[in-house]
Amino acid sequence: MSEYFRWFTNFFDAYHITSGFASAGSLVHSSSWLFWGLMLTLVRYTVPIVVLGIVYIVRPKAFAPPPLRRYAGAEPLVSVIIAGRNPGESIVSCIRSVLNCDYKNVEIIFADDHSTDDSVALARTFERTGLVRVFRNDNWSGKAVNLNLALNFARGEFAYILDSDTQISPGAITNSLPYFEDPRVGSVAQSIFVRNKSESIITRFQRIEYMFTYTLTQLWRGYFGIIAIVCGMGGMYRMSAIRGLGFFDTGLGDDTDLTIRLRKARWKIVMSLNSKIATDVPNTLPKLVRQRARWTRNMVKVRLRKHLDLGSGRYGWVNAFVFWEHVVNRVIRPYVIVALAIYAHGIAGKATPVLVGGIYIFTVVVLFIKALIARDMTGEPSLGIFWLVPFYVFYRVPLLLTQVFQITRELLQIKTWHPYVPRRIWNQIPHH
Repeated sequence: MSEYFRWFTNFFDAYHITSGFASAGSLVHSSSWLFWGLMLTLVRYTVPIVVLGIVYIVRPKAFAPPPLRRYAGAEPLVSVIIAGRNPGESIVSCIRSVLNCDYKNVEIIFADDHSTDDSVALARTFERTGLVRVFRNDNWSGKAVNLNLALNFARGEFAYILDSDTQISPGAITNSLPYFEDPRVGSVAQSIFVRNKSESIITRFQRIEYMFTYTLTQLWRGYFGIIAIVCGMGGMYRMSAIRGLGFFDTGLGDDTDLTIRLRKARWKIVMSLNSKIATDVPNTLPKLVRQRARWTRNMVKVRLRKHLDLGSGRYGWVNAFVFWEHVVNRVIRPYVIVALAIYAHGIAGKATPVLVGGIYIFTVVVLFIKALIARDMTGEPSLGIFWLVPFYVFYRVPLLLTQVFQITRELLQIKTWHPYVPRRIWNQIPHH
């Protein structure tokens, strides 16, 4: 263990860097499986983002919204749909951000999921604007039920679905609307930032993670038409598209499920770099682990039980690719990483600290490059937290272990119910 510690505390030393890269290069000869596993990870997580950065430098206008034609000079009604339980003061900043945006033809519908705090009273202070309606559910019913409640009262041509602890940027709706000029577009994913980014070391790490995962990765996936999830934190939808699906499934009705159903209906899903939202994230490691545990288990439920047929080719080969790529990336990859770590230790023996040190140095260099690209394209993360980049690998370790543990539990169907969904609603779900 002391050898590992020495590597991670002295890796800026010229000797460690040189020997580390040399040892990482020896992977080509020492283990083809380990080498190709690392190469696939590099290609999947780094090459597309580097290409994005190069394109942005050469032709930044490629990321601007398309020109308005049908909607030029017009603002079709957009229904901003918010559902939440006990959001407290967050609902005030959420509603206010919509009212203060540069798009004025909006209606805001807040469906409260039987909150026990003063959320309803706070939201109703905005009803005097004539743009806000508040509905209170008399029973705790879960997010999907309340989203459907609000959507049933919506009158807009488009729906902007927003979490109650999220704020939209002034141009979020304006920059999303042009993509709907293409009548095949059913949804526009947003660039997601962390609102409580300075609250703790955990929120600072998520500030970096969100730029990698929910902005840059979504952006290149959008260009290839392979977005797997329009994040529930915020997204804009063509109302006719989600109305045709019957809105949300009140059981497993999360963002993954709605995105897959849109894909099955052959709607296009794109991403707008300039449509920005900021959301609150867990501020402690236990809260973060609980969130990721829920996300992981729901992902397995929705993909491997409810929508397993997406991978059959029945809905087109692009959708089949999206399914299998996501399964490999989200279900299989965590096990592979753990297996590779064990395998590397077995083949390297006493050289393991040198080998791991080399891989670590290489990973940090790649992360710095990605962080610089993210900052150039989005302004985030700020240079003030770049010192965290060398430690980002360690932030990911507990999340990786959480994924492995929760995927295993879900595959074995151990305690499948999660209190995020009321038990009476859960008991009606045929896919758990």
